[in-house]
Amino acid sequence: MVGVGVGKAGVQTFRVKVGSKGQVVIPKPLREAYGIEEGREILMIPVEDGILVKALPTGSGKLRGLLADLNVDLRECEGILAEAKTTVWR
Repeated sequence: MVGVGVGKAGVQTFRVKVGSKGQVVIPKPLREAYGIEEGREILMIPVEDGILVKALPTGSGKLRGLLADLNVDLRECEGILAEAKTTVWR
């Protein structure tokens, strides 16, 4: 079930429920707006206030491709992600 509302600064918000297997449904207006189709990968990034969900560019599933245009240290990012994987799944 999806509830639609208006959040801070007049931004449209969507309230969704987490299913018994931890699954959530991305509301149709968001899937359409960001081109998220069945089988497309998304990136979930833990941030201070919650989780950022980002649609990956099509054909990209690698960190280096995702960060290619950003001014970041790729080795540092890969290290952070590797550490996060081990701590999240404990």
